[in-house]
Amino acid sequence: MERGLFNITTNATTELLPIYGTHGNVKSIRLSNYSAANDITIDLYLEDGSSNLSYIMNDLVIPVATTLLLTEELSFDNSVLGMKIVTSGTTPLLSVIIK
Repeated sequence: MERGLFNITTNATTELLPIYGTHGNVKSIRLSNYSAANDITIDLYLEDGSSNLSYIMNDLVIPVATTLLLTEELSFDNSVLGMKIVTSGTTPLLSVIIK
């Protein structure tokens, strides 16, 4: 997929922006649960090279057919931090768009 577009369909940890990159200027993140039947629980966080985590969201439940748009103060120093998301739930169906 293109940078910034993700379609997550499993319970997994997904690297959204790898550490030591040049894409830390994040204006928005759109998280869409496109399931017709199941909620999704997510953790969205920044991680440094020593596996230290700073949570943006922790144990957030996104209900069925719901979109969450994050737009406030999302930029970070991507030369020392990466962004990851953990999805859990029954057959999660999550679209992530990073701009």
